[in-house]
Amino acid sequence: MKKNIAIGLALFTLFTLILSACAIRDTAGGASGPSVHMGGAAFIQSSITIKKGDSVTLIDDAAVPHVITNGSWVSGQMQTKKEASAPAVSLNFTGNDSATTPPFTTAGTYKLLCTIHSNMNLTVTVQ
Repeated sequence: MKKNIAIGLALFTLFTLILSACAIRDTAGGASGPSVHMGGAAFIQSSITIKKGDSVTLIDDAAVPHVITNGSWVSGQMQTKKEASAPAVSLNFTGNDSATTPPFTTAGTYKLLCTIHSNMNLTVTVQ
């Protein structure tokens, strides 16, 4: 009888552990630092100020692709240009996803653009 109770408790414990493990959620993928949201054809905010060494998480809130790189749209013309101390940014979004830039390690003002959407610019100021 005691043996059956011990086996029953062991099985109950194992079952409980399995259910608990299924309930664990990985929150590491969420934006923990500075972030900027993107809509269908624009950054929700056109600029962000961050600390030296920070990366920026870009969050695509729409079911729309974006290709983000260094540069800016000027008078409707795309000008891809990486500032000398800027990290090389090349991020592809398929819609409703997010990605993080490399860290900005030098103080300054940096420009990012979406190559798909005209006039979709982001200014990153690093202090």
